[in-house]
Amino acid sequence: MNILNYRSSYLRRVLSTIERRNDEPLIHIKLPNIILPEIFQIILRYIYGGKLSLEEYDTLDIIKILVAASELSLQELVDYIQSFLTKNKADWMEQNFNL
Repeated sequence: MNILNYRSSYLRRVLSTIERRNDEPLIHIKLPNIILPEIFQIILRYIYGGKLSLEEYDTLDIIKILVAASELSLQELVDYIQSFLTKNKADWMEQNFNL
């Protein structure tokens, strides 16, 4: 929980409002509907590991990660993804600008 609190102001705000009993090892966090569980799993790996290799994901998934990172106030990740997209996926972005 400390890592989540430190890395994301959104998660810090959510976690501070959850009542937790000492005997409960897990906390349930309700995420915005736009964040799919598999995308949140990718975000968690980034939060805990500090790295994210975008080459292994298709462009649409990268866009979903970008939206989730923005929702979760992970500005460092947002900047990284935006930079990656403009350098490596400019053609795709032009063809799919409406997304």
